[in-house]
Amino acid sequence: MRVFLSYRRGDVGGYAGRLADALHERIGARNLFQDVRAIAPGQDYAAVIDRALDDSDVLLAVIGPGWLTAATPQGAPRLFAGDDYVRLEIARALDRGVRVVPVLVGGASLPAAADLPEQLRRLAQRQAVVLHDETWHQDVDGLLLALRGEPAAPAGRRRGLAVLAVAVPLVALGAGAWVLWGPGGGDGTGGTSGGEGADEEAGIASCAPPVGDGWRDIQLSADPTGGEQVEGGSLHFAVEATRWRPQGTAWHVVLATTMEAALPSGAYHGDWRYDSLVVGRRSFAPTCFSPSPEFVDPETVGEALVGFDVTCEPAGYIQLRLENDADRIDVTEPTLEPGSC
Repeated sequence: MRVFLSYRRGDVGGYAGRLADALHERIGARNLFQDVRAIAPGQDYAAVIDRALDDSDVLLAVIGPGWLTAATPQGAPRLFAGDDYVRLEIARALDRGVRVVPVLVGGASLPAAADLPEQLRRLAQRQAVVLHDETWHQDVDGLLLALRGEPAAPAGRRRGLAVLAVAVPLVALGAGAWVLWGPGGGDGTGGTSGGEGADEEAGIASCAPPVGDGWRDIQLSADPTGGEQVEGGSLHFAVEATRWRPQGTAWHVVLATTMEAALPSGAYHGDWRYDSLVVGRRSFAPTCFSPSPEFVDPETVGEALVGFDVTCEPAGYIQLRLENDADRIDVTEPTLEPGSC
């Protein structure tokens, strides 16, 4: 799911920044468009915005108390000006069939259709979402659940599911057997094309458990763990097991990982948490991903299978880079030489 953030800086600059941080944490930077982060100096901002709208699944129109009353230097309503970027963004999204959600902050109310330019009057018919200061993170979580078409489960029920997932061992190694949780099922090919196993929101396939013929274990390092600091706390990651097998002229590598959400708001466990796998001094982006659960409650642990198609032999030193490139995990011992490539 790709989100376009539309807002008026003079109205909700602070709220927009806070919402952008919260969305970045939950859906990843590559799935969020915010002008101050996505438009580089010298770029044609109109062209960048136009392309971003075409690539977006939803536009969040952040509306504060001054959204409707903002004025030009001449005193005219800014929203009625032909070059008002907020008006242009929302109108283009409505015309192109992009889902538009009014997000009310700072005690604002949804404007009436009669108070809006003709191009935007459809906005008044959209169901709005209110973000309260005192329940900010819960409200953002509820917004994302609604966008994904999921019911807002009670916090106690989500925590119970997460604890149950931790109670069942992620990996059981015995007599050479590899038993992994994973929604992919199938024959363990770890295919990375779309179809029934595709994760539509992440844009990559779901990982099938690496079981069956041809799979080989990778000896993990003494400390295959890492972490990153996020708003309000930290996330702790660990690689529990790793397997690979040949795939044509390349190799498919699957990591069984865990993520602990050491922060009061919990966190989404998405493929964006895993930037790349470094094999033979080359980086490879994830090609399949299966989390359980998708949202990890505060102080609980989530599991995932993360797959990579690599063109370098998965031997020697292997490194897993997390979302923040500075945070890395030694999958195998760092004293090893990288594999051939």
